[in-house]
Amino acid sequence: MIPVDRGVGMSVTPIGCPAQNPIKEHACMSDVATPSRSRFSTLYSRKAQALPDAPRMAAAKGTPPRISFIYGFPDAASLPGQQVAEATARAMGHSADKALQYGGVLGVPVLIDELLAKLKADQKIEAEPENVIITSGASQAVELIMEALLDRGDIVLAEQPTWSGFNVGVNNMGGVVVPIAIDEQGTDVDLLEAELTRYRDAGTPAKFIYVIPNFQNPTGVTMTLARRKRIIELAEAFDTLIMEDDAYFDLRYEGDFLPTIYSMDPNQRTIYLGTFSKIMGAGMRLGWAVAPPELITKLSILKMEGGSGIFASYVAAEWVPKHLTGHIAELRTIYRQRRDIMLAALERHMPDGATWTRPDGGFFIWVTLPEGLNANELVTMSRERGVDFLPGSACYAGPGGENTLRLSFSFATDEQIPEGIEILGQIISDELREQGR
Repeated sequence: MIPVDRGVGMSVTPIGCPAQNPIKEHACMSDVATPSRSRFSTLYSRKAQALPDAPRMAAAKGTPPRISFIYGFPDAASLPGQQVAEATARAMGHSADKALQYGGVLGVPVLIDELLAKLKADQKIEAEPENVIITSGASQAVELIMEALLDRGDIVLAEQPTWSGFNVGVNNMGGVVVPIAIDEQGTDVDLLEAELTRYRDAGTPAKFIYVIPNFQNPTGVTMTLARRKRIIELAEAFDTLIMEDDAYFDLRYEGDFLPTIYSMDPNQRTIYLGTFSKIMGAGMRLGWAVAPPELITKLSILKMEGGSGIFASYVAAEWVPKHLTGHIAELRTIYRQRRDIMLAALERHMPDGATWTRPDGGFFIWVTLPEGLNANELVTMSRERGVDFLPGSACYAGPGGENTLRLSFSFATDEQIPEGIEILGQIISDELREQGR
């Protein structure tokens, strides 16, 4: 079970192949509207017909200021605007002809060089330029990998709950997410082995294993070293791949850094994903994949846009060597304080029976409500009082997580967090009173 401050862990998805529901993922961001009929309805694909009427993260017009615990957005005040402006001026001074032109599909060489140096120093990843592709955020890397590996009906083994975008992506590719429970040590490797065995013996071996080893989204849990090593062994034994999504690696606030799965994998079965979104600015839209050259070539051919973020890459290549280390240190201070404020507020305002995780880093705290409460039913009440959160069920590919919710502490201010948690605590307490509890 997931570690909590007061006793009980989270619920997990039942084992098996859950029905896929793309609308469910959009529901985590806003109310789901029944898709309306339009003059194009007969032309839409089945996938498009199932989509809601509004995109994720669409803001309502005229919405008053809110307390947002819903998105993993970087802290607005810490975004390095002046530094980026200066880096832009420098990049334009010596590379305008390249930065404003089409670029190579694998990425800008000067940024790849800076990235390789950072990966070697921090993640202890030894790689060459042919192991790297720069993408439009790590999410594009995930999508390209799915496109390269998945056919309709293919099996993927993934932690559940997990990043909702991953579940949507597999569904869009026609694949099937087989849920693997997580506990306080990360992925349940015994269950993982059992499911790898089951699908191999059924003639449908898993295409890859998806994990978020550090400060997992949404639970905040960090996978132990022993389990990282076991996943490497299982991938080799069952002839599959590992997708290591490590967006939050640099944002550790306490405890020791653990080796990446990629750096420990002697068999080169791991695809390592990262992003500048959390450590420079989400608007830069720069992520990366590190993988064997054969796979990188496939991803580059599938990449219809060609080079990603050429202008942003030249700017980042100027900014990273001068500012990245100091900026990460600043972010750790900011987010550590936000995490601690939220944990203290949860302790003060949550009723008995509610439990939550205590992450060592990242952006998220996972709350488990007292039995009998459904987080989806609390969304509207909370929104009416100016507080937004993510229902935990949005982080499952199938059923599960109805009495859980994810809280992001990265974006709300130090002053907003206690106020928002107090409102949530009042709503949950009121619901318990209505049930006579």
